[in-house]
Amino acid sequence: MRHFSKAIILISVMLALIGGMAVHAQADNAQRNKELVRSAMAQLSTGDPSAYYALFPDEFMMNQGDTNLAPMAKADVEAYADALMAALPDLQMVPDVIIAQGDWVAVPVTLTGTFTQPYSFAPITTEPVAPNNQSIRWTEMNFIHFDADGLISETWGVSDPTVLFGQMGIFPMEGGDTPAEGASMTEPVGVAALTADELAATFTSGMEARNTATLEALVAQPLGTDSSAYYASPTISHNSGTVSEMTSAGSEDPFASMLTVALPDLASTPAVVVAEGDWAAVLLNLSGTFTGEASLGDMTLTPTGQPIQWQFAVVERFNSDGKIVEEWLEINAIPLLAGLGLMPGM
Repeated sequence: MRHFSKAIILISVMLALIGGMAVHAQADNAQRNKELVRSAMAQLSTGDPSAYYALFPDEFMMNQGDTNLAPMAKADVEAYADALMAALPDLQMVPDVIIAQGDWVAVPVTLTGTFTQPYSFAPITTEPVAPNNQSIRWTEMNFIHFDADGLISETWGVSDPTVLFGQMGIFPMEGGDTPAEGASMTEPVGVAALTADELAATFTSGMEARNTATLEALVAQPLGTDSSAYYASPTISHNSGTVSEMTSAGSEDPFASMLTVALPDLASTPAVVVAEGDWAAVLLNLSGTFTGEASLGDMTLTPTGQPIQWQFAVVERFNSDGKIVEEWLEINAIPLLAGLGLMPGM
């Protein structure tokens, strides 16, 4: 019996060690994945995209402006990036923050460059687009899943393509760079103003569970609901590249109110949630059926009875009280606006 007891103790210790090793390995992979993203973007910004390309296997899964994943080839990524870097030779790809948890990385990115060379990429334009020699700036939000070998197996990107291609003169601009409220701010503010030690501490607070629960409760609220209780005042908002100080987050939004009428079955489903320390990010799939006649200003929107699906992404930074002090918002509104008849489909 004593030997049996010793065996049970030994097995328990071994299981604990194995469990600890598994957790440690997962943590190592999370930090490894974060560093892979950081270093690849830094190298691309020097004009060398090889480390960025090396993250992709020959085939992986990716969304393409909608809420569905589809097979994608590494060659397609290279063709798109090569065309962009050729047109904007000084292209910079700078992560605002990188959050990693398990096999997932969430990263809002700011991209800048000067359009000095012709742009030619067949899926976007049939003829080369002449450069306008203008500075171009746009933002993206990416949720990236890595496999055990450190390769991307799945990636979700949310961005408004009219911002990039509108500045290049390819597509008409559709807003997306003006916050609904608050004065525009000059960086560095928020996380960009933290010291290295202060920034490091935001990733080690151990508040993942609390912040994930808060974020999930926030996004579960019906659209148009006053959500100011979740926010500190003021809150720094990064809305599609524009930084502003918000003092009444959650106030009534006429567009949101219109959507609740136009899409009475409106629903949002978290597709990916990533949390690390004081940070939490969520990718939302939104859907509804355009069955309600709604008004937007002087416009009356006639229902089509058709379903509409689009995506919304947000990254939140929480303070010690569990309030949001800074957030990044990104939306590809084209499927929504096209479905409502407010712009042509693309």
